[in-house]
Amino acid sequence: MQVSGNARRYTVDNRLYRWHIQQFLNELGRLVEATRPRTILDVGCGEGFVATFLKRRLPEAEITGGDLSDAALAYARQHFGELATFRQANIYRLPFSDRSFDTVVCSEVLEHLDEPDRAVDELKRVARRYIVITVPLEPYFKWLNLLGQWLGVSEEPGHVQFWNRDGFETFIRRHFPEAEISRKHIYQLARGRVAFEAGD
Repeated sequence: MQVSGNARRYTVDNRLYRWHIQQFLNELGRLVEATRPRTILDVGCGEGFVATFLKRRLPEAEITGGDLSDAALAYARQHFGELATFRQANIYRLPFSDRSFDTVVCSEVLEHLDEPDRAVDELKRVARRYIVITVPLEPYFKWLNLLGQWLGVSEEPGHVQFWNRDGFETFIRRHFPEAEISRKHIYQLARGRVAFEAGD
């Protein structure tokens, strides 16, 4: 089975790079764990590494991963199918009912999208309580990614959105005015509470 750049990111045999990724995952886990979820949806789950990390950190939670890629889902089901459920899903039209999941996670996905606001609106639709989003911190991600490409541990990421600190905060607060925003190395993370209209 062909392994994608995303999978190599979590399996690369480089101790410094693996420590770096683990620090990012620990911060993501902290933000998700604080929501005390019983159900979690990982949108853009790829090969299932983040979903699996969350399941091991929150063993009582029911984890669902969604992704468009048949190859990524096949890998996730083969390697992590006993830990989470993986379904094909388009981030703009998620195959789930309104408010289906306590917490929705979208990690390292929005920077690949032409319409990130539209995607966040769809995440909000299926979330019951919280959404946790991560994106690269620019321009630092670009610089370190170029170094990683030179070292052979990274690939050209194919990003179309580039958020520095101020840009990401503006983007997030448009959707979640009271969001908690944090940073870990070359990543930015945000946890926002989903608000519903009175009477919903």
